[in-house]
Amino acid sequence: MAFAQRLAIIAGGVGGIGSATGKLLHSHGAKIALLYAPFEAARVQPTIQSTYGPDSGTQAYECDITSPTSVSAAFAAIAKAQIAFPSILINTAGYVNLTPLESTPPEDSLKHYMINLYGPTLTSQAFARLYLAAAQQAKLQGAAVPGGRIVSLASQAAFVALHAHGAYCASKAGLIGLTKCMASEWGPLGITANTVSPGPVWTELGKKAWSDRGVREAYQAAVRSIVPSSPDFEGRVD
Repeated sequence: MAFAQRLAIIAGGVGGIGSATGKLLHSHGAKIALLYAPFEAARVQPTIQSTYGPDSGTQAYECDITSPTSVSAAFAAIAKAQIAFPSILINTAGYVNLTPLESTPPEDSLKHYMINLYGPTLTSQAFARLYLAAAQQAKLQGAAVPGGRIVSLASQAAFVALHAHGAYCASKAGLIGLTKCMASEWGPLGITANTVSPGPVWTELGKKAWSDRGVREAYQAAVRSIVPSSPDFEGRVD
């Protein structure tokens, strides 16, 4: 299989997009290491059971991605476990809270930046160090070195202004800028870095952001006016 003997580390791994991504990677042979926030602890085992099955070997590590100490500890534990070659990092952890820009509390702006931008900075740095160390060891042993891959979940909000999304838009635009620098610096070292920028996805986070029916319907109407050939859009968010 395509990803046999490779380890995929998924930040936000017990969320909706993280679970769907992990399930796909696992179906292609990847071993999975989930990073979950402390408040998500109760969801870890049910997610592993329902997404991967009881005998998948999927591992989970508590990790506050906004804490350098927590990130370092989680990646040290992954390195010690030696599950498989650490070649994939998926950054899906995220935060959104809709408020008018002029009244967004400073602490809420900071929370967007910390989780959506600073967190991927820390996890990507830790992954790069882990990957480069594993690659060096493989070379010393004369083994093949698989390419490193970092994929971070950005958003359409990185490119367009969405009402009441000021801090979120800024954090996702910053994530794309960060990823360009990752690609530039780490590409020659064997790590490619990319972002994916979806529109609304009806996960728990998506429900929170688009719970107002009027706002949701106005957005759907705007999308349909631009892309009339997307009849399934409404079904994906209602």
